[in-house]
Amino acid sequence: MLDTAELDNAPHLPRRNWASIVLVLFVQAMNSFSDNFVKMLLIALSIIIARDSWVGRHMELWLGAIFSLPYMIFAPLAGYWSDRFSKRKVIVWMQVMQIICFVWLALALWMQRVPGSLEICLVGFFVLAVQAAVLSPAKMGIMKELAGSRRLGRVSGWLQVTMLAGILGGMWAGGIWYGTEYEKTHDAWGSALGPLIIISILGIVELIAAICIQSTPAHTEVHWRKGMALEHFESLKIVFRRRSIRLAALGVTYFWFISNALSFILVTLTKELHPDTGHGDGPMELAKVAGILGIGVISGSFFASHVSRNRIELGLIPLGGFGLVAGLIWSGLATLGSSWMYAGIIFTGAAGGCFMVPLYAFAQDKAEKQEKARIHAGMNLMDCLGTLVAVAIVGLMKWLELSASTQFLLLAIPTFFAAVYIMRLLPQDLVRFLMLAAVRFTYKVKPVNMERIPATGGVLLLPNHVSYVDALIVGSASRRPVRFVMWDALYHLWWLKWLMRLIGTVPISATRAKDAIRAVAAALKEGEVVCLFPEGQITRHGMVNELLKGFELMARQGDAQVVPVYLDGLYGSIFSFQGGKFFTKRPKHLRYPVEVHYGEPLTARAATSVVVRHAMLALSAEAFLKRKSWHHAEADDLVPFANALRLAEVEWHHAGDVFLSLDPPGSIIHRTVKALTQVLPGTKFIDHATQSHATHIVAFCTRNTLSKLTGHERLAFCLDSSPANLPPPLTPPPPLQDPAPTATPLRGYIDAETGILLTTEVPNPPMPSGDKDQQLGQKPHTLGRLLPGLAIASTPEGLLISALLPDSLLTATIPGAKMDEQGFLVL
Repeated sequence: MLDTAELDNAPHLPRRNWASIVLVLFVQAMNSFSDNFVKMLLIALSIIIARDSWVGRHMELWLGAIFSLPYMIFAPLAGYWSDRFSKRKVIVWMQVMQIICFVWLALALWMQRVPGSLEICLVGFFVLAVQAAVLSPAKMGIMKELAGSRRLGRVSGWLQVTMLAGILGGMWAGGIWYGTEYEKTHDAWGSALGPLIIISILGIVELIAAICIQSTPAHTEVHWRKGMALEHFESLKIVFRRRSIRLAALGVTYFWFISNALSFILVTLTKELHPDTGHGDGPMELAKVAGILGIGVISGSFFASHVSRNRIELGLIPLGGFGLVAGLIWSGLATLGSSWMYAGIIFTGAAGGCFMVPLYAFAQDKAEKQEKARIHAGMNLMDCLGTLVAVAIVGLMKWLELSASTQFLLLAIPTFFAAVYIMRLLPQDLVRFLMLAAVRFTYKVKPVNMERIPATGGVLLLPNHVSYVDALIVGSASRRPVRFVMWDALYHLWWLKWLMRLIGTVPISATRAKDAIRAVAAALKEGEVVCLFPEGQITRHGMVNELLKGFELMARQGDAQVVPVYLDGLYGSIFSFQGGKFFTKRPKHLRYPVEVHYGEPLTARAATSVVVRHAMLALSAEAFLKRKSWHHAEADDLVPFANALRLAEVEWHHAGDVFLSLDPPGSIIHRTVKALTQVLPGTKFIDHATQSHATHIVAFCTRNTLSKLTGHERLAFCLDSSPANLPPPLTPPPPLQDPAPTATPLRGYIDAETGILLTTEVPNPPMPSGDKDQQLGQKPHTLGRLLPGLAIASTPEGLLISALLPDSLLTATIPGAKMDEQGFLVL
């Protein structure tokens, strides 16, 4: 069996691990279902036959208190067993114990004694709770052994979802089944006994599933200590030893306080809606409201699990807290029994799911391996204390004869103060989550090879800079929290200063380079993940600009690993410069698809600007060749389609352009120009004979056909395949008819052997007035810039260009060429 580190580094979990995870989820879901099915049967039975007895009148409170006691009494012992012995064996033993408890309860119901049977059932229910108390730390602790830390947030979410599904499903099924049987037979005892026998048989299925779980190791280093069974608060000491786990445990305790109080209040609500005990409406109404609450909790837990699939999102916790407040007020103010009241209960449950899942996952992840089960046992002990507090508070409200609606509103008061306290603890996580939620709503972000981000230690992320939302895109695609380097000028804006500090950005100054290097290096030394855009500016031509070398010193002084990153698909979004403007473009998609490709980590010494640029280009090629656009290409036209796709990625074309090939039909340039109209909607292709009737003409030619330019062209590309003895900048012939100046042709290079367009020049993009950071689209005596989607390697013969076409090993060599610091290819 792989250990946690090996599981985290593996791109995929072994099938045996996945199968065992599914089995654990099934076992604990069915276990929770059975326990709460029995609980609902007893409550429903008491509503019918013992409403006026001291047991039956408050059966829900008795069961809540009884179920909590074993967690308080046996929590340290349960934690020790799961830490010492194989957690899989503990799970199997507890399934056997559950079957024995069901037999005890069935015998008690078969006796049909009043008083007597209900009291005997309470004893059996206590033993059933002991079984659940021992099972809880085992099922929680086994998940990290099976899934590792990296996937723990998602798996923990599934664990909570299935557990809650079992709890609320058992309550719903128990009430509906009992109420239906009672309506048919009017036999109060038999309506409970029959379903219990069926549940006992299902317990055998649970046992078989538990036996099939993958074997997990025992930990012989954990020893029994004298008096351990009496050290009831030993686990609490471990929980409270670290502040992070202590706060998470307190949050989980509050969730169980609220959830148990709600379940007790729902019984009061049911009795208010159905005061007549002569029918099965009461048990079925209780099942209905429990199911409604369950729908909310499960949906909220699913949402939280989905959001936390790559990392634990602590920002959900304060949002869930305020959602609980809103849901309780909503339920309390709505008319009793109305659709609005049920909707408020659903909302309350959903908020509770969002509140609970990240808390559980966080506590589970922070726990040390050898004490994980005892920490969960300590948390269970705290949860039980929360349940007992709920029993006392709801009991007091029932003694005061407060209505269910009033009880909802009173619960909202402490919940509000708890939510405010949590928000003050996690302001950065809350703001970060809200910002990333907005990004995820606007963009469909797909991280690729996210496991390449080292799990611990300082990491410097170096992405290409495409748009104003790049930082948020990278932040949403990282499993670790990311701090971003921002110019300190942003801290002078009063409306932005507080936000920059809250989200933990690293300010640097363009005029104080040494201070900037020290600031970033300090964050890296502290083990932070820092994102720096080495270009220093957003690309205005679609290609990678010069990489400033300051990051090299930052990484070395911070002793950090460097991860090159490539953002693919962002050029063309409203926050990029495509079309020569920011912000004012119309969005192309509601959720704009973006991929964030992570490269292999580099040591600080190895991460030079040249190496990082080559790594970025390799990631660009990897992303480009995986695009869905390739499905639209015909097999015979793959080369011109590739040329057109790459040309469409750079900044030269305008909406409504008309493309013209000065080369004859069948040539690679002619076929490339025709393919451009396929990848650039709204553009046209014309024959040379009709060009005088068109405007916004962009002509494509070779040096041999350059003389065919007429002067009507807005732009002209001269694509050659002979780089040797590079001539001076091209000069077109004088216009034949129109005295207007002819556009200066832009040079590009096509590989003669493959027909692949490798480089091109583009018009120099406009820059803001006074901006010292100029971006060049063309440079004298060069072949232009390498087009996106191509990888390079330096060889003694020149530059080796690879990743030309999907599923192809074709390469091209430009003899005697190299790439300069600005990204231009020179001979």
